[in-house]
Amino acid sequence: MVVLIAVQPRSYRQVIGQTIQALRPHIEMVVLEPSTLGARVTRLDPDLVFADRPDDAGVPTGRPAWVEFRPYEEPPARVCLAGRTWELEEVELSDLLSIVDEVEELSRTRRDPGDC
Repeated sequence: MVVLIAVQPRSYRQVIGQTIQALRPHIEMVVLEPSTLGARVTRLDPDLVFADRPDDAGVPTGRPAWVEFRPYEEPPARVCLAGRTWELEEVELSDLLSIVDEVEELSRTRRDPGDC
């Protein structure tokens, strides 16, 4: 499973990436600048994308899962997973891990996880 993280500020994306990698070492984490997101999504075809504004970054539509993460706005996160969307009023590590785990489970059990 491949997870891309392209959020601002840089310290957030690094800490999120390192923490998820430490707790889920079997998952490939790719941490990158938001300006390079569109090209990398096309090339790597990730299972999950964390980004400031996935729609504005040239991310192709039809991804199975993404998290729009803007920590200084309300709500700080919007999630789309398997065609369902919801907002997180507070973003906790447990929320992020739960999303990663659900995407991983969907990728193991279903061929078509739905589109966001």
